[in-house]
Amino acid sequence: MRLSPDLHADLRLMPIDNAALAAQQPIVDLLITDIQPLAARFPIVVSPLPNTRLQALVTPSDTVNRFADHTPAVWRHYPLMLASMMGDATSDTAPDGMPALVVDTDAPHFQLGKGFRLFENGEPTPFLRQRITALQACAEDEARTRELIQLMHQAGILEPAEVDHQGKRIDCCLVNDKALGANLDRIGRDKMGQIVSLVLAIADSQQDLNVQRWTA
Repeated sequence: MRLSPDLHADLRLMPIDNAALAAQQPIVDLLITDIQPLAARFPIVVSPLPNTRLQALVTPSDTVNRFADHTPAVWRHYPLMLASMMGDATSDTAPDGMPALVVDTDAPHFQLGKGFRLFENGEPTPFLRQRITALQACAEDEARTRELIQLMHQAGILEPAEVDHQGKRIDCCLVNDKALGANLDRIGRDKMGQIVSLVLAIADSQQDLNVQRWTA
């Protein structure tokens, strides 16, 4: 739902442990800044085209929060999200000039009627403005992530596959690490260092997957 000062004038957001919420999801979207902290804990795959997302395959636990010291970037500001990051291209800004936001009003952050107000006299509160600034930085990291994945596809570093996860077959793309060395010349030198470090971290995370690859 679009966040609106008219519809949500009295809405209060109580910050809670978003890492614990993310840890209960079987598949969690990641950004480029999440890869190094999380690659040793979770298999990381790339969503199939036309999507360009990095995703951690998580085994939820009732006793361990495996995101305890690193909340995935897209979950840090939940239940708020920029509309542009949700694939909503109809408008990047609200009529008042504020970036268009989406809110999950069913989130547990709103269940107690306590916490920080999002609007005061029809204007974003300092709390909401801080969230907007953080979300805009997150959107920049999302654009960087999307650009790097597109380069990986173009360089032939990724291959389609199916993996077993939580009793389901997941369509995804995996790193063909053998192709990395052969195809480095397809990557611009200004991006090469980023690509190599990202690919190696993702490839290492995929070593124990039960997988069916579709290319030799």
